[in-house]
Amino acid sequence: MWKFWLLILTITVSGCQSERFQEAVIDSQIIEAQTPSKTWRVKPGSVYDGDTFWAIADVTNEEVKVRMACIDAPEMKQAGGKESRDFLRSMLPDNAEVVLMISDTDQYGRSVAEVFAPVPNSQEEIAVNGEMIVAGMAHYYKRYNKACPDNAERYG
Repeated sequence: MWKFWLLILTITVSGCQSERFQEAVIDSQIIEAQTPSKTWRVKPGSVYDGDTFWAIADVTNEEVKVRMACIDAPEMKQAGGKESRDFLRSMLPDNAEVVLMISDTDQYGRSVAEVFAPVPNSQEEIAVNGEMIVAGMAHYYKRYNKACPDNAERYG
């Protein structure tokens, strides 16, 4: 069975300009995560925006629409929407393996999940939700912090 270690980033921001961070102080901490029940792959062409994509289970071929937990990215028609989507696409290329820590289903039937992507040639994983925040491509979504029970205070 896989054992996952997560790099958790705590961000302190001072000064903002045009919704982009001028300066961010990042504190990292590694924690052990729960073991997922399935492994998933990013469905080709499915990264719709900066916080939504489709995943396919490796063994069962089950498909789920994923809403990334505890973050909010700009909509496609909003400023930064395309940049946010493109950044997520760069982190989650077609058929990339991902680990989903699904915590809930939202009102639209999407699986709300923290997403982790293995680092090539390494035993480590990237916390994709946190990386979207660090890169300035999404914001911490405090209203739904219960979807990230172990990491919400670190994302915020």
